[in-house]
Amino acid sequence: MSAESFNILNIRENKLLGRREVLVDAAHPTTSTPTRQAVREWVAKQLGVDVVNVFVRRIRTDYGVGRSVAEVHIYGDSKLARALEPLYVLARNLGEEGKKLLEEARKKRAERREKRRKKRKK
Repeated sequence: MSAESFNILNIRENKLLGRREVLVDAAHPTTSTPTRQAVREWVAKQLGVDVVNVFVRRIRTDYGVGRSVAEVHIYGDSKLARALEPLYVLARNLGEEGKKLLEEARKKRAERREKRRKKRKK
């Protein structure tokens, strides 16, 4: 993170969903786009929250500029985050644990399809 500098552009409180929505500007003129994990750790450190409750929704990078804008959601409770965040966002942010969640969802979906297929054949 030495060649990258982060800056919080906007913090918005979403009381209905129990989260804070943050826009983070990352300047990285000589390096590649910062990783989701690096953004999560920096935001958690700056706002004094646990990294488990921070989820990077999207990182947008303009071509050739060396500047990215990340959309980050910060929840007060990790259970609420798992209920509200889409599965693909959880998978991208949680690493191995997220991949397991994604695989479980695929298995459940395949089982439902198989049940429907068997019903139609009867």
